[in-house]
Amino acid sequence: MKSYAKINIGLNILNKRDDGYHNIETIFIPIDVHDTIEVSSSDSIVIESNIDWISNNDNICYKIAKYLFEKHDIKRGIRIFINKHIPIGAGLGGGSSNAATLLKMLNSLYNLNLTLENQKEIALLFGSDVPFFLQNGIAYALGRGEELTYLNIEFPFYVVVVYPNISVSTKWAYENFKEKEEPKKIGYASLFSEAIKNKQLFKDIFKNDFEDIVFRRYAGLISIKNVLYEKNAFFASLSGSGSSLFGLYESKQDALRAFEAFKSRFKVFISDPNFLIKYCERE
Repeated sequence: MKSYAKINIGLNILNKRDDGYHNIETIFIPIDVHDTIEVSSSDSIVIESNIDWISNNDNICYKIAKYLFEKHDIKRGIRIFINKHIPIGAGLGGGSSNAATLLKMLNSLYNLNLTLENQKEIALLFGSDVPFFLQNGIAYALGRGEELTYLNIEFPFYVVVVYPNISVSTKWAYENFKEKEEPKKIGYASLFSEAIKNKQLFKDIFKNDFEDIVFRRYAGLISIKNVLYEKNAFFASLSGSGSSLFGLYESKQDALRAFEAFKSRFKVFISDPNFLIKYCERE
């Protein structure tokens, strides 16, 4: 099963919660960059991958499988092969997507009869944005990222994602974020609809609060954002806590020019509007 990545349009960090997490406001958009999860029978729960350092010990898929097998008294084992293409520490949600994808697979394979709400409750135990990947579509997110409102809206743009060969720890980013004196919700959901019609609003409204922190530590990322704009992006931003940056483009030609500008130095991906239409229509 394919396990898709996401980008964030805007990331408004509101305040730190009593449980240690932060309340946020963001728009999650799926993109056509994916890992593949394969499962087969085994004597125990085993994680394998094309990335040699992925192991059972700290892998989120191992934790999900172990939790479900113990909860539902499943005695057999399972081999889980993760074919990784989504960069790690990139702000693209690869690990969370893997976890959600595996949760759906195991629910089906073992006839666990978990409802979507059951799956969301389990998903949240393993990561704040894991619940987003259980459904297909664009979502407005609040809370830790788990309070989701799916938006029935067309997003007719090309997305060029640049991974600059740097891994950024989300934990580090939150620990170094300076709390705002007067945090407030911006109301991204309705403003996102307006921005689709008036693209200038993307730059005016949607800011990623992690950019200041990440750009101070990794100054070279600013030049990537600038080049995305030079290649006619109408909006460019850090995704999540980074390190990936993306640009939004109206035309395929401009998106391809941006791709060409980066491909010799970095991992670059293009996601087109046709992918998103098909993805959002899937059950």
